[in-house]
Amino acid sequence: MLCLHPHCPAASNPLSWQQLVDNPALGLQAGTKAAAAAWLNAHFPNGPTVPPSPVLNLLSPWQAQQIPMPKAAFDRLLRVCPCLYNQIKIPSSARAIVHFCELTLGTPITSANVHDAFLIQHPHKGPGFNPGPAMPCGAGGAIMESLCSEVLTSAGIPAMFTDATGWPIWKMPGHVLMNSGKMASLQALGDILIPCAPTNLVISIKSEVARERLLYSANSIEGVGFGFFKEPEEFWTSSRMSLYKRMGFSAIYMPDATHAAVMNRVLAAGDARHAVNINGTDLYRPLSVFGDDMNRVVGRSSALL
Repeated sequence: MLCLHPHCPAASNPLSWQQLVDNPALGLQAGTKAAAAAWLNAHFPNGPTVPPSPVLNLLSPWQAQQIPMPKAAFDRLLRVCPCLYNQIKIPSSARAIVHFCELTLGTPITSANVHDAFLIQHPHKGPGFNPGPAMPCGAGGAIMESLCSEVLTSAGIPAMFTDATGWPIWKMPGHVLMNSGKMASLQALGDILIPCAPTNLVISIKSEVARERLLYSANSIEGVGFGFFKEPEEFWTSSRMSLYKRMGFSAIYMPDATHAAVMNRVLAAGDARHAVNINGTDLYRPLSVFGDDMNRVVGRSSALL
């Protein structure tokens, strides 16, 4: 994930705050740029710290009023500079949580390490952030979606931008976030859309348990499950495999250890014939192959899955 904070630990060719306020991505009016640059230089001359030591408390209405730019521009600043969530006392965004996972890992999030990233952000697992946000993000589902989106981006399938009306600007290869903009009206069908023929793939993203929420999320369209599932017994019965296929799932991705436990049980029970999708290939798959699989089908055919 690209962070434009001049002192981001991952920045290889950082901008200055003055260059950033001139960046069209921030959308600042000419009359506010000088004051914004001076304010940013005064408050954020350094990068994130461990532990976080916020220099601003935007939960205070008085401090929030001192920001020398419109709220919409400040929101854009936070989006393009997620490191600021370490330096400002404000609930973190899901996007920033993903960035702090990457900083802690020291590398971009991919299929190979996305489970490690999940553990980092988990409040009771993993090594914790280094560095991390000043305040947590309360939207767990949004974090899961952002982790999946980042894996797709690293695999060469970035999220599509939206236009001024909120509709996605279709560009291939790319993926559509179904929980934002005008697509949010369809979010009950899934979280991320991968364009391909004959029907688009819709990814349903869950955390550590599937339960019936995953089972019914494909809604008889062509679905893909993605999650950090920790209970292999949710998947290994022949009846559950039949239900997943009946409900339209072509593949379900899970941590490599969970996948191994599921398949060991399936093979021992002689149920391997049930663990295939409509294309005759694996229904259950490790997270480590997710990016490569999506790259194979995006803009092509879901029959390749």
